[in-house]
Amino acid sequence: MAIHPSFRVPLATRGRLRFLALGVLALQLGAAPAMAQSQGPVDLKLWGQTPADAGGAYRGVIAPAPAPAEPAPAPRAVEQPRRASPPAPRPASQPRPAPEPAAPRPQAPRVTVPPTPLPAASAPAPTPAPQPVPDDMLGYALVPLDPTGSRGTLLSGEYAVGRFSVLLPDAVAVDHAVLKLVYSNSVETSPEASALDVWINGQPVARLPLDAHRGPVTARIELPVEMLTVGQNRVDIIARQRHRLLCDIPSTYELWARLDNQASRLMLAVADDGPGLADFDSLITDPALADDPVAIVVADGFRSDGGMTAAAIAAQALAIRAGVSMPSFEMIDATDDTRLARQLSDPGSADGPRRVIVVGSAPAIAGLVGEDPGDAGDGVLRLIRSTGGRSILVLTGRDTREAQLAARRFADQTRPLPGSDRLVADLYDIETRVPARPTPRIDGDASYSLAQLGYHTDPFDGLRQRIDLPVDMPMDLYVGDNSRVRIRLDAAYGANVGPRAEVAVLINGNFATALQLDAPGGALIENAELLAPLSMFQPGRNVISFETRLPGTPAFCGPDGVLAGPGGGGTAGGGAPRFTLFDTTAIEVPPVAHLASLPDLRVMAGTGFPYNRPGHDISAFHVVTPLDQPLGVTAAATVIARMARAAGVPMEPHFYDQMPRLRARDTLIVAPIARLGLDLVAAAPVGPELLGDLNRGRLPETIVEGDDAAAPGGDAESGPQLLQAQTARRLEARAAATSRWSEGLREEWQRRLGENAEDRGDGMIGWASRSWGWLRTQTRWILDETLPDRRSPETLFTEGSRPLLAVMQYAAPQDVGTTWTLVTAADDQRLLGGVRLLAADEAWDALKGGVATLASDGRTVATADGGPSYHVLTGEVGPFGVLSITASWFSRNVLIWTAVIALLIGTLGVATHILVRHSPRRPV
Repeated sequence: MAIHPSFRVPLATRGRLRFLALGVLALQLGAAPAMAQSQGPVDLKLWGQTPADAGGAYRGVIAPAPAPAEPAPAPRAVEQPRRASPPAPRPASQPRPAPEPAAPRPQAPRVTVPPTPLPAASAPAPTPAPQPVPDDMLGYALVPLDPTGSRGTLLSGEYAVGRFSVLLPDAVAVDHAVLKLVYSNSVETSPEASALDVWINGQPVARLPLDAHRGPVTARIELPVEMLTVGQNRVDIIARQRHRLLCDIPSTYELWARLDNQASRLMLAVADDGPGLADFDSLITDPALADDPVAIVVADGFRSDGGMTAAAIAAQALAIRAGVSMPSFEMIDATDDTRLARQLSDPGSADGPRRVIVVGSAPAIAGLVGEDPGDAGDGVLRLIRSTGGRSILVLTGRDTREAQLAARRFADQTRPLPGSDRLVADLYDIETRVPARPTPRIDGDASYSLAQLGYHTDPFDGLRQRIDLPVDMPMDLYVGDNSRVRIRLDAAYGANVGPRAEVAVLINGNFATALQLDAPGGALIENAELLAPLSMFQPGRNVISFETRLPGTPAFCGPDGVLAGPGGGGTAGGGAPRFTLFDTTAIEVPPVAHLASLPDLRVMAGTGFPYNRPGHDISAFHVVTPLDQPLGVTAAATVIARMARAAGVPMEPHFYDQMPRLRARDTLIVAPIARLGLDLVAAAPVGPELLGDLNRGRLPETIVEGDDAAAPGGDAESGPQLLQAQTARRLEARAAATSRWSEGLREEWQRRLGENAEDRGDGMIGWASRSWGWLRTQTRWILDETLPDRRSPETLFTEGSRPLLAVMQYAAPQDVGTTWTLVTAADDQRLLGGVRLLAADEAWDALKGGVATLASDGRTVATADGGPSYHVLTGEVGPFGVLSITASWFSRNVLIWTAVIALLIGTLGVATHILVRHSPRRPV
């Protein structure tokens, strides 16, 4: 079981100590202006051993920038580090070997950190600011590999690692590179004993001071060009933090550092050889254009199935390559609004958005861009730069199938775009290429070391350490309580770690198992076996955490849990290690069953399933949306792009105005209430009376208190309008004409669903279904005492709620093994605005169950269980697969398993009785 941290300092004493700390901080703030006036910008250079050297002291030299009139002092000679990568783990009790000579390292990167902003009341005379990054440099986003929110990557505790990936272009001449990091930290963090270590591709580049408690600080690190590679580059940011005053386990929860993912970028100065496709990657992630939606012009029109599929793949590519946040875009039908499409596609026009994607066949695009994109086969990507600063990306081919191929090449986030303005997609390369996964994937019946999951041995000398390792499980994972994950732990700890020291394993933030560290003099742990339930894993993204708590007093602590002296006696990570988790620790996963359990909006939000099927190069499915409404088409493309962003791969949607006759595919329905036909939601878990409550929902910009709310025809855009004013008014008028909820349609729905409900409720099947539901409700405590209560969908549409958007997932009424997902709102404008709000990370990650609603505040997501659950086979199942699925199913349904065992025992008893009675008896 988990060990709760002990409080070494009484609460009254801690209060007095905090009061004393605030007084000392006030004195520091008063003296800070004179210090900042004399220091100016700070140059930080890497010296000494690398941060990952076990037990090594990591020394840094921080020197004020010299005045221009004085010559700069020569740097002092220091010992060169032994190696650039972490060494092999060694027990703490063994003596360290003599350092090995290493090859000369390249010149250390130059880091510039401006002084922290001061309050206006005590602001001194302005100091020389650091040189800003030139505007003509291309910026590439740091894509976090761990789950993150829109506020940035949070590094909490004494030790935390932020993992990022940067995709750099090919065939460009780079003059120099600058890593720009914007970060802030807690006021409780001691700046003398805390730092951020920055690693790029396994090499340490800089150590940044954590003195940004007054506000965000921007650090600029000039990098050697030879340190970077074409394609994926790994950036690791390690936060090592100490408390300003206290040194007990509860105080470690007050330490944090937050990295601004939007503003932090890797900047490249390249030779100006004209516009290149690599420039578009930089424009996608440019924070200055975050409020400027991307225009996607469908040259062949919304009615072209192949043209809309290519445009939807282009929208998915935009979301996949965007990196940090979900981009905003708008679909434009070139055949319906020819004037607007030509204006956006004209390189000589400077009005409108700065980023435009034109998708379609070569004959259709030639009339828009004014020139022939070329006669190359397979697919062509081309960038056109206008004189007004607009960048137009053309995705085309001889027909719409080749345009889809060009869009798929654009969606490959593992390969950079070249510096040239034209690229021909290779069909064979796209079809046979195995996409690289930035997050490790775990399958069944295999063993994985922590080194394979991205962790490298790093000694720890503090009180509490937590290591988070994101992994991906199969999207069709079906597990029960019959299997265990075996963790073979390799670690070492020293003396005086405390009487209740432990290392705990958490899965998705929930406690799984722990190992007590109870040897008084320390110990070397080799192959210690820990068991964790496999049922704690979920399909898609999971996080395995190792949290170590060492309540014993470390060397940098004084009596009564108070920091011993200024700076705590040394920088975090520079003292004698108290605990080391070796990267040889292995996680053994048993064989798992592959059977999808639906409905589950959480699986769809995390992996795109069932629209992203495992084992398919690109999954095809149907999309039903009003093709005469650009707002509805944009909403449908946004939902698809958000699923592709979570899955990391594009999908192949086929658009229809109404349900197609061939219904053998999974279907996504995105339409307002008035455009829903009877055949679309006949099997939905929510009836028309509840869907009518969506009329009370309002977008955050149009919420009006009281009964006199704004009319449904209000502004629905969550960002700036991309269309021209006259086009917007025409669309609003068209949407208002079709957004009225018809009373006749309501009555028809009530009559239709009432008849269907009566038909489905009669007979032995309906009676058995109701009986089984009642039995599960009455025996819930027998099945699983921790099973959460099922919430009815009706509770989401109460009188006091104001839902803006509804999302429902349910089984197709006629096709076995297919799924329908319905996304609806009161009208087209609220549908698009609600979908854009739902696509944000916080709202999207909150989806689960079978029914979900988005409130009018644009942030609150309420979920409930939907209709009856069902299972979908995702591939061929052999004899072992059937056995695994059966065992997992019985472990989920303990009552049925108990009944089967009781039936077998009863059958055996009756058979034995009959056998004894009818067997011949011999006289004694």
